[in-house]
Amino acid sequence: MPALLGALATLGWVLGCAFVVFSIACGLFVISEWVEESPRQTRKLIQFMVWAVDAVHLLAVLDGVSPWRAVASAGFNHVYTLNLATFPLVNTSDASFLGSCVLAIGNHFMWFFYFVKNMSYPFGQVCALMFFCVWLVPLALFVSLTPAETALPGARDSRSGQRTRQNMFKALFGRFRQELQQPPQPLHAD
Repeated sequence: MPALLGALATLGWVLGCAFVVFSIACGLFVISEWVEESPRQTRKLIQFMVWAVDAVHLLAVLDGVSPWRAVASAGFNHVYTLNLATFPLVNTSDASFLGSCVLAIGNHFMWFFYFVKNMSYPFGQVCALMFFCVWLVPLALFVSLTPAETALPGARDSRSGQRTRQNMFKALFGRFRQELQQPPQPLHAD
C-alpha cells in the first residue's frame, strides 16, 4: 500500500507541475495578446515598472541588502529600457538587445551568489527580491517585444506570402505548436 500512495503522490506532483507550467504559458499568451492590442500603454507600463523597481531597490537597501548590488541592478533595469526606443519592435541582433540579455543573466547570478553567501534571508524574501528586482522588467520586455521583419523564421502570412508583425512570445509559441503538430518523420537506414 505505501508503494501505491508513493506512486500516486509522485503522479500528483508531476501533474501539478505540468498544470502550473501550462497555466503560466497560457497567462503569458493572454498578456502577449493584450500587449499586441495596446503597445503604447504597455510601453508606459514597463517604464513605470522600472521606476517602481527602483523604489523597491531603495527600500531593499534600507532593509540591509547590499547597496552596490542594488545600484547595479537598478542600472541594469535602465539599460533594459534602451529596448523601448523601438518598442514594440526589436532587432534580436542589436547591441542593446544582446546587452540586455547578458545583463539579465549577469544580474541573476550577481544576486544568486549574494544570497548564497548570506544565508540569513528566508527563502520567500529571496524569491520576492529575485522576482521583483531581477526578473520583472526583463520578463515584461520579453513578453511584449515584437521581432523585426527577419528575426524569426516562419512568420510569413500563408495567404499573401508576406511577413507579418507578430509578438515574439506568440511567434515562438506558434512555432512550437507547429512542430508538435507535424507527424514524425520515419528514420531511413542507408
